[in-house]
Amino acid sequence: MTLEASPGFILPIVKTSGAEATLLKIGQVAAECGVSVDTLRYYERLGLVPKPVRTASGYRLYDRRILERLSFIKRAQSFGFTLEEIKQLLQLPTAEPRTCAEVLQVIEHKLDDLDRRYEEIKRLRRELAAYKAECERALAGRKSCPVIEDFLHPSSRAAKPRRGRKRE
Repeated sequence: MTLEASPGFILPIVKTSGAEATLLKIGQVAAECGVSVDTLRYYERLGLVPKPVRTASGYRLYDRRILERLSFIKRAQSFGFTLEEIKQLLQLPTAEPRTCAEVLQVIEHKLDDLDRRYEEIKRLRRELAAYKAECERALAGRKSCPVIEDFLHPSSRAAKPRRGRKRE
């Protein structure tokens, strides 16, 4: 068993009444999960959610299990997983021990990516702090903005080390 709908999966239409209806229209799903209707359609195109059954007039009808799947997607996104990574996770068999090893690889890759991004953010912060100091000095000396100059002509300042900038 996986979280992926099997090929040829057909959800029977069961007529029920009132609040106990087991099938939800796309707007109901969107409202319950806090996503837009367009997002649901996009997830369907990407294969993140199974294609819903349709009424004779073409309305999408979803089984309530879609809510759990969308919760999974949103939770994975909150940890920085891409939709492609989430799709891979959804396709893994849930009852097999090897699944955990595959999930571990995905997590290790994500941690490496986060470490790289963290280092890049630290570098950008150091450079922005140096720009801030330059702006403060320029304001005190009533000079033109060195940041604008640097953005316009980066090669003219590339060789000059900035004050406050940590050398790497």
